[in-house]
Amino acid sequence: MEFRNLTTFVRAAELHSFSQAARQLGYSQSAVSMQIGQLESELGAPLFDRVGKTVALTPQGLRFFEYAQNILRMAESAREDMKTAGAVAGQLRVMMAESICMSLFPPVLARFHALYPDVSIVIKTGTTSDMFRALTQNDADIILHLDQQIYRSDIVVPVSGPVPVIFVAPAGHPLAGLERVPLESCRQYPFILTEKGMSYRSQLDARLAERNLELNPFLELGNTDLIARLVEQGMGLSFLPEFVVRDQLARGAIVRLNVEGVDVSLWRQLIYHKGKWITPAMQAMIDIIREETEA
Repeated sequence: MEFRNLTTFVRAAELHSFSQAARQLGYSQSAVSMQIGQLESELGAPLFDRVGKTVALTPQGLRFFEYAQNILRMAESAREDMKTAGAVAGQLRVMMAESICMSLFPPVLARFHALYPDVSIVIKTGTTSDMFRALTQNDADIILHLDQQIYRSDIVVPVSGPVPVIFVAPAGHPLAGLERVPLESCRQYPFILTEKGMSYRSQLDARLAERNLELNPFLELGNTDLIARLVEQGMGLSFLPEFVVRDQLARGAIVRLNVEGVDVSLWRQLIYHKGKWITPAMQAMIDIIREETEA
């Protein structure tokens, strides 16, 4: 059933004339008659009584007239909706590591919202396995991953870069003035670390295990921002991504320790599924994250 035939039928029914419908639509009268005939063949019912030079809807035609109007209205609504589909609006689901959510994402979010206020953003945090599960199940549009560099055939990585992970101590700590700090010296002091299983904590534990060593923190937290504050207050040492403590380092409230023998490779990656259609909101977020991380 063609939309062209429906449009012709509705116009002829409104004008009670094939010839007037033909003039308004730019068809020949024979073309209008052919289109109406096609509809009647498809429906298996006469739509018009043709008496002399006038036409009038049959009872079946009256019933179909309402259907045809509704179909054409819905088609027009669909066309209008598709015209605005390119607008940056709708919902965007983002999942990320908590450290990124607390320390890196707020300026991205502030800029995005200022530019695209019609986008509703849903943010969730989780582990690496949580994030990839959400991605493959289409429960997240994009993820911000902080772990070892990932290579998979089913993902696209538009933004990627290394992230330094460092040992930190409060300003004035006895180890702060040393050019090189032996790992064994660090173990003499209390530590505040992220929970076991988190990306850089796992890598740190693996490096220590290679040397038959381990750290026994007196406090384990998932909130890296809180850890940084506790270090600043002198409660212990920690091992954190550099961007988490950027402000404290700049103020001199926290110092970096050059600990020997611990090489942890961490990557920040923005990822979406290869089969995902990139909405305008997704593309806008990707562009802003790329600009913010490369600044």
